[in-house]
Amino acid sequence: MTLGPLPAFAAALAGNAILSLGMVLQKRHVAFVGGRGPESRRNRGGWILGFLLSNLSPPFTFLALLGLPANVVAAANGSNVAFATLFSALLLGERISGRQIFFTIALFSALGLAGLRGAEGEGEPSRLVAILAFALPLLLAAVLLLARRRRRGGAIAVAIGATAGALAGYMILPLKLLGAASGLAAWIFAPWLWLYALSGLFSVAIVQAAYKDASMKRVAPAFYGLQVLWPALASTLAFGLPLDPWQGLAFAGIALCVLAIAGGGEGGPGLEGGGKRGRSASG
Repeated sequence: MTLGPLPAFAAALAGNAILSLGMVLQKRHVAFVGGRGPESRRNRGGWILGFLLSNLSPPFTFLALLGLPANVVAAANGSNVAFATLFSALLLGERISGRQIFFTIALFSALGLAGLRGAEGEGEPSRLVAILAFALPLLLAAVLLLARRRRRGGAIAVAIGATAGALAGYMILPLKLLGAASGLAAWIFAPWLWLYALSGLFSVAIVQAAYKDASMKRVAPAFYGLQVLWPALASTLAFGLPLDPWQGLAFAGIALCVLAIAGGGEGGPGLEGGGKRGRSASG
């Protein structure tokens, strides 16, 4: 089964919009995690809804992979930060700056260029690269979480957010490999289904620590940046995808726009204290 590039691109954007809404809801109601009393109970439903939404994007990503190379679908994760900015304005009371609007337009333009230049690779994918792309950010996250016991906040929180973003973006690789598998046995006994599930679970769990220790304005660039760059690099190596100069420029532009949108103005995505609803939600 294949899909045309335009429907595949639309599926990628739809999945990222749903994921971003789920993450913003988790941020708004993060007081539920580890909390007690009435405030925790009030936030429980909103956080669970956010968790469910953030796990509804895989079917859209699967459809996108039927019509686009894996590194292009990975780069489309950059739209998360644009959608998160919009949802943060609606749900957390943040303001969208002119700079964020400009870089949002630039981001979608770069995504379009990356999609137009994308091409599938030839030959068998590298299983070793696909497994290492999961193991490396997970190992780094474990080291950082141990360091967090002595010192919280600051650079450690940002680095934890980056590892969570790398694991979230990584999910594209096993999903692509699952799409190439045939038969139930290949799904169950190959490692890809389990790596897909574990990377999603670990990402959600790890990013909660970053949310608790730093504002979303600091966490978002690290999370979204690695959610784009890590799978784009890993999938290019794992699947032997050709990378021409224009597509490389597009990927660099996407990363730049992600950083500019996430850290731009007073209202980075989900910035704590950025608005009345954001203050009350973040506790």
